[in-house]
Amino acid sequence: MNKITTAFFPFTFISERWAAKTCACFGPPVVYQPADSVAPPFMEDLDRQGRIILRRPVHGDDQNLMDLARQYQNWGQMHQKHAAAMKSFAEAGFYNQEFAQEISTEILKGGKDEPAAPDPVFIARLFLLMAQEFDRQAAELENDLAATDHTAQQMFARIRGQGSDSGPAAGFSGDRDASGGSAAPEDPGGYMPDARIRAWLRLAERDPDCPKIWITSSPAVVAAVDEHFETLAIPDRLPENVQAGLPDQAAGDFHPEMSFYQMRDSGRIIGLLGSAEA
Repeated sequence: MNKITTAFFPFTFISERWAAKTCACFGPPVVYQPADSVAPPFMEDLDRQGRIILRRPVHGDDQNLMDLARQYQNWGQMHQKHAAAMKSFAEAGFYNQEFAQEISTEILKGGKDEPAAPDPVFIARLFLLMAQEFDRQAAELENDLAATDHTAQQMFARIRGQGSDSGPAAGFSGDRDASGGSAAPEDPGGYMPDARIRAWLRLAERDPDCPKIWITSSPAVVAAVDEHFETLAIPDRLPENVQAGLPDQAAGDFHPEMSFYQMRDSGRIIGLLGSAEA
């Protein structure tokens, strides 16, 4: 089977389960990174194993970026929850130069010279860094809750005399990967899809080898693209390179249910992966 290059859209975090599913269908997906050495260790391992391709289209200002992200997250934890802080950041216009100045003023108090407002690409990278941490924490929480539920169900099974090898208990959705992936995760793009897309596009447009096929795990992202960005159309037939990249069902290759959409006037194809339970 031929493989084609895809990008995981519009995230900089990918669980091992979604990485495996995308890789099985098309080969390792490109996962953009907002800065160097910010991917969780398991994603670094996936990159070394050739199961994903970590790619960083924009370089420079890494230390400043990470310091600002850490200070903003600390500020958010003091004044409001991480998710609320991230939302207020984006709603005020994370790609807006004026809001960038507000961030610098609010966070970098204490006698330091106030830096010049970062450019919109820097602010997009900052948002993606915060979103990546949000997604990582959410995945870990889901994994911990599932493990707790599994332990409780096993305990109740033993109390009922069913033993511990009776298979998955009710309320537990199957194996979880150590990276924080889950068998039936909540849609990761359901939280702030517009902001995620805008920030992700800032990186993608600076990649001269940006893939033509963008794969997403999020129905909310597809809906957001359709509503606020380029109108989606269901293509009459997929481009030849996409057809060539699809698994051969007759050969027994992994073949998840997928929906394909074409972004009018751009030539991009968005593929929506089926449930990670498949």
